[in-house]
Amino acid sequence: NKHSQHFATYVMSFSFPCTLFVKTATSNIEDIINVRFIGGFAAGLMGMYILVLIINLYVYRRSLAESCQSSFVSSFPDMAFMGIPIFMVLFGEHALISIVVGNIITSLIMIPLTVLVLEMGQNSESRTSITLLILKVFKKPLILAPVFGTLVAAFNVQIPAIAVESLKLFGSTTSGVSLFTLGLIMSTDRIRFNRFVLLDIFRKNILHPLLMWGIVIAFGISGEWAKEAILLCAMPPAIMTTMFAARYDVLRLESSSSTVLGTVLSLFTMGIIMYLMGIGQ
Repeated sequence: NKHSQHFATYVMSFSFPCTLFVKTATSNIEDIINVRFIGGFAAGLMGMYILVLIINLYVYRRSLAESCQSSFVSSFPDMAFMGIPIFMVLFGEHALISIVVGNIITSLIMIPLTVLVLEMGQNSESRTSITLLILKVFKKPLILAPVFGTLVAAFNVQIPAIAVESLKLFGSTTSGVSLFTLGLIMSTDRIRFNRFVLLDIFRKNILHPLLMWGIVIAFGISGEWAKEAILLCAMPPAIMTTMFAARYDVLRLESSSSTVLGTVLSLFTMGIIMYLMGIGQ
């Protein structure tokens, strides 16, 4: 497990961005810029985040930093490490567009907001420039790859076949390495049961997909787009939430326990969601 960080870097900075770039660059621009899907998915992700933040602040009287971290765990699905391999099997490569949209929403809105709040909770000596942190997020290959791919698709630029095949070769390793890395990371985490861990898991694995289901109906999203949005929200907390907890020393054990237990329980909760939506039948 000491190599897990290197595998995570490979997936997040190399293989997954290659996949995102190729998929967006070779797709129809109408499929990528689906305003209804983007709006509904953003409402589902950020709606859950804000709802949990308010509950933690005013019902459980937790600090702003703890409330923010709990919201992060309860609303940020594991789209990269778990979403990619599952969606490739269930829906095919086309479904990666929904993961692209989800990663853009979390990277441009949810992560900067979380960083801002958690940085505010740090003492002056350990505080980092918010501007530099936000710029660092926007410079990541995970964000730049789909942005450049979208521009290529928008201007109908033809990419040489050898370049496409080379990038696909890198990208094809993402699914296997993602699941392997997830196992490595989970193997080092300790687990603690308490009411907040159980609440995090309930909100992420059960309440979040139900909320997204309602939003899908309200926004009139249908077909594969609707199924993909709901299933993504049914996924357990992202590994990144645990990394944030460790970086800022906020709810470290709670975040780790919620991620590990949520991932294990998601084998059952996601199966139920898939059965109800008729996925994989």
